Amino acid sequence: MKQFTLKKYNLFIAFLLSILGFGASCTKFKISPGIEYGSPHATFKVYGKVTSENGINIPAIRVIMKSEQIYPLPDTVISDYYGNYEVRIADFPSDHNYTLEFKDIDGSAHGSYQAKDTTVKFINPVFEGGESWYKGETSKEMNIKLKEE
Repeated sequence: MKQFTLKKYNLFIAFLLSILGFGASCTKFKISPGIEYGSPHATFKVYGKVTSENGINIPAIRVIMKSEQIYPLPDTVISDYYGNYEVRIADFPSDHNYTLEFKDIDGSAHGSYQAKDTTVKFINPVFEGGESWYKGETSKEMNIKLKEE
């Protein structure tokens, strides 16, 4: 009973602190605070083309850009008719590693291709077009070749 009461008080105090604008992280569940109002942030963009090993452009490939943390939320796009894609995430302006997942979602309409995961690293990123809290945007080009099934 005593432990239950303490948990209730802890939740109440955490709620009050969050209303006052104090964020916290919970390492037990790998949750980090998202970008809050007034905190520095930047846009991390990855773009490129998805092709087969033979150099043929592949449309309708789902591309997901994910962080190692729960926040920021992932960005998902579908490659266009020419195989082009562009994903972006707003995050703190520092070094980051993001996972890119490529998956064929249209069945055999444009051929069947194996899924592929890769990591894109932003080390000492240079940001352009920022002002005040928004530090700007940085980007990397990643052209991906998928194997046929």
